[in-house]
Amino acid sequence: MKRALVFLVLAPVAVFLTVLLICLAMVGTKFFGFAWFGATALSILTLPMSATAAAVDGFLARTCPISLRVYLSVIVGAAIATGEAAVFSSLLPSSLVMALTIGGASVMGACSLLSHDYSGRQDTTREPDKSRKSGWFHLAGTRFSLS
Repeated sequence: MKRALVFLVLAPVAVFLTVLLICLAMVGTKFFGFAWFGATALSILTLPMSATAAAVDGFLARTCPISLRVYLSVIVGAAIATGEAAVFSSLLPSSLVMALTIGGASVMGACSLLSHDYSGRQDTTREPDKSRKSGWFHLAGTRFSLS
């Protein structure tokens, strides 16, 4: 639940506020409507990237340490942002495509760091051992699994 909240809510909100504040700082309140439209469009374009990166990050959370998982999430975010920018390449200059790629990579890396469980406890579930019924004798009759 925490991963979905961070990737699907916090990432678009962060993109919206960042783009809005940068546009307002650069051109002032004279073009507030344009800044609002640009921030809204980019935050909507962030949703598919966030959903895909959240799925990849959730898959990697069980197998990779956080130091490796952040870099892989950054690569996924950059690849998806580049793909989205390639769709609109006729409308965007090449410098903006690079800015979108860097922005997508940094937002997905930050979301991966924020969604990590830093408590240090392992997420294991206890299941009854099937071999206990058939007469096999194991330690306390239980086994641990990561599923």
